[in-house]
Amino acid sequence: PIKWIKGKLIGQGSFGKVYYGMNTENNQIMAVKQVDIKNKKMVEALNAEIDFMKDLRHENIVHYYGSEYGESFNVFLEYVSGGSVASMLSRFGKFTEPLIKSLTSQILSGMEYLHNKSIIHRDIKGANILVDEDGIAKISDFGISKRNEYEKAYKFNSRMSGFKGTVYWMAPEVVKGRGYSAKVDIWSVGCCVLEMFTGTHPWTGFSEAQPVIYKLCTMNRPAIPDSIGEVAKEFIDSALSINPDKRPTASELLTHQFV
Repeated sequence: PIKWIKGKLIGQGSFGKVYYGMNTENNQIMAVKQVDIKNKKMVEALNAEIDFMKDLRHENIVHYYGSEYGESFNVFLEYVSGGSVASMLSRFGKFTEPLIKSLTSQILSGMEYLHNKSIIHRDIKGANILVDEDGIAKISDFGISKRNEYEKAYKFNSRMSGFKGTVYWMAPEVVKGRGYSAKVDIWSVGCCVLEMFTGTHPWTGFSEAQPVIYKLCTMNRPAIPDSIGEVAKEFIDSALSINPDKRPTASELLTHQFV
């Protein structure tokens, strides 16, 4: 078990609270997700998340250190000091192109690693990409991730359905509920790049989910502003292909001249 002391509250969400923690054996600062042990649903959800994270070792994925049961269920995670891309956008406004390139290539590296392990994240968005003080991006929040039972992550799986994720970053095939593959994460990366260029969620101008769902069901995609350069536009354009088969894989996008 990890010997640790609890520090200040970092934040709270629907799942419970996150505190600073310090490992007293090596003085490492951690983020500690804490859930009331009586909250069976949340404990179950966190256990499912741990199941995904425990074997993942990649610079661009938040590191899982361990967990413990006590009065509460505690999950020990890597502490990422810069906060999320979404919180940085609200603090600093939209990003410059060189920063977007750097973050995008790192997100894709982490994603390539996940997809090679047949893991589909399903909730890639600025709020789930954390950045440390050295500018290293880390994919976090595996709460609704799924393993594709077929060996290959990019293979279409009709049993993969379920309306999970955040609608502004969601691929049309998820909204339609007809089954999908890891290509849903590629769409979300395209949306994430848009988010960094504009400083706001994709589908700007839509504050409600319903019209966005209608747009996606009728095979529309978010607008790409003219202010974005040609190469970047082409990158977003390919990630946001309506037909998932036409969408590149993470490995293919890593060879795009934008990143």
